[in-house]
Amino acid sequence: MAAITVLATISALAACSTGGGASSEETLTVWTFKQSEVEALEAVGEAWGAENDMKVKVSVYTPDDAYATKIQSAAKAGTLPDVLSVHSQGEDWKLAQAGIIKDLSENFDEDWQTQFLPGIVEAAALTQTQIDNSGDDPTTTLKDLKAGNFYSIPFLAGTPGVVFARKSLLEAAGVDSSTPPKTWEEWVESMTATVEKDAATGGLVTGLSVPETGLFWLYRPMAYAYLGKDAFYGRDSVDQTPAWDSAESVETLKLYDQLSPLWAPGVLSLGIDQADQAFADGSAAWDVGGTFTLSSLTTFGVDASDISVFPVPPSAEGEIKSIAYPASPLISGAVTNTSKHQDEAISFLKYLTSVEGAALFASTALDLPATAIPESELSDPLLKQLVSVIATTTGDESFAPNDFSAQPAGTVLHDASVLLTNLPAKTDDPDGLGTAMTELYTAAWAAIK
Repeated sequence: MAAITVLATISALAACSTGGGASSEETLTVWTFKQSEVEALEAVGEAWGAENDMKVKVSVYTPDDAYATKIQSAAKAGTLPDVLSVHSQGEDWKLAQAGIIKDLSENFDEDWQTQFLPGIVEAAALTQTQIDNSGDDPTTTLKDLKAGNFYSIPFLAGTPGVVFARKSLLEAAGVDSSTPPKTWEEWVESMTATVEKDAATGGLVTGLSVPETGLFWLYRPMAYAYLGKDAFYGRDSVDQTPAWDSAESVETLKLYDQLSPLWAPGVLSLGIDQADQAFADGSAAWDVGGTFTLSSLTTFGVDASDISVFPVPPSAEGEIKSIAYPASPLISGAVTNTSKHQDEAISFLKYLTSVEGAALFASTALDLPATAIPESELSDPLLKQLVSVIATTTGDESFAPNDFSAQPAGTVLHDASVLLTNLPAKTDDPDGLGTAMTELYTAAWAAIK
């Protein structure tokens, strides 16, 4: 989140920068914030470069805060790269508002768009509602951008709300690992069994030291299914119908609080990679993340044959009894306005999102591309499981995890994420948290009226 808040300070710097990003006319420079992308981008760059007589240099800067700082200093110095890897549906728009990246709408034509997974292109386009809700604060506004335009091209897709379970630990606790739980209640029952078997290894992990993980990856999918689409988005809207402290909303907080005794020891201090590491080394039986978690687990040496994968299940008492998890754009490629190789950068992104380039990226990074590619192109069994979660899950409603169009501008999502950690920290209860959330959203909407 901090990766986008510093960008408003560099709009003027980007406008007056004269330097290009490439180190020479023969090199296309690409920056990313994900270590797991580097080898895959290099492989794609080598294949594209061989056809275009150009080298591709990939550099990584982590974590997100360091990446944002690097962009800020590079904008000031005029040393931005040709291509930036950016978070879709948020960071790309902030960079465009700051004058850092190019509007790609004219380049991203219909022929190019047809290659993507269903829903990816529509989700990547900026909407008028998102512009209106961005307010006038320089750190949040998108008022200089145009609805319907594209400021980056998605190349990595996926969804949060994916659970990874270690079969051996489940079976040791008498839990059937061959049949994923269909309801939230069944899942809680299974986790209770693994924790009762061994509290040291049977718990649930996710990177709660980054509080957004609990909100985005776990609570929001569950709450969407429980409340239903209209109430879920209405709760965050200016009218707050229903309010966060309403009976039905508090019930979702009670469901989330059922996890409080099931978290692995020390989970509040775990970052995302640390949580994945804990799961990979057998210190936890359950790990919540998304399709993007696979690459980390593979890096940490997880045994694919000992893992089962399923989406966060809906509550049996909710409005939606089964929920679909379509792919959403997660990471996109953007072309900087100072690049001396903009045509080549666009050509690189076209190859990266072609069937050939996307298959190469997926097989190297073990991550889900935004491009629609045949499952036969994938060799990793866990990656195939993830594709199946997205491709075959059907339900009453499709949950769009990156749709924050109903949210007020500002830091409300981060602030809500921090408040939600009060449940696993046992410093608040669902009723008190519902009141705090209502006050938070009331103040956030009042600030932009």
